[in-house]
Amino acid sequence: MKDPAIYVILSQTQTKFGRCIRKVAGQTYNHASIALDPGLEAVYGFARPSRYALLSGGLVREYRDRYTMGNGRPVPVAVYRLPVPPDQYRWAEETVEAMVDNPTYLYNLFSVLTFPILKGFSVRQAYSCIEFVAWLLGTLGYLGEGKAFCTYKPDDLTLLLSGYLVYRGDIRDCVPPLTDGRYFEPLTPSDLADGIRSLARITKRSIEAAVG
Repeated sequence: MKDPAIYVILSQTQTKFGRCIRKVAGQTYNHASIALDPGLEAVYGFARPSRYALLSGGLVREYRDRYTMGNGRPVPVAVYRLPVPPDQYRWAEETVEAMVDNPTYLYNLFSVLTFPILKGFSVRQAYSCIEFVAWLLGTLGYLGEGKAFCTYKPDDLTLLLSGYLVYRGDIRDCVPPLTDGRYFEPLTPSDLADGIRSLARITKRSIEAAVG
């Protein structure tokens, strides 16, 4: 029986923040996510839950219209297929299930904002999009030792995973047009309150990481 696989998707997101990251960091790609099915119907990444919830973030399920901003614009992506034994695949499934939409896990905001200077720093139960993917791949044995997961950039994976590339092109030709509509909903008072709480928690954890 053919081993199952983890799929890594590197993308050029079309948000202002995404374009800024690519320009400042000199990167081809600015976002990293994973999928556990060959049809790429269920894609997961560390990101904001909706377009206007700027202070919130965690592991969320991502849909194609999130990348294309709902207007069908082209989005360059690279997709990698990484075979794993069944027990490791089950671990990846269980890990994603436990973390997705779980408010315990936060977006590693300050590490991303200070990356050009500090080159990333680890925060308890917090990840950037690439940090989460690097952590997952490192746990599965696809990355070498000695490099902290928080210091990876998306383009690093284009070199490390080059032998596993299965697609490079427009996201519209590889990810199905599924959506949940949540990403484009207006910001609500509840979203704002959640964002303030998330900001307070990631600030506290970042301070702990700096002094610990």
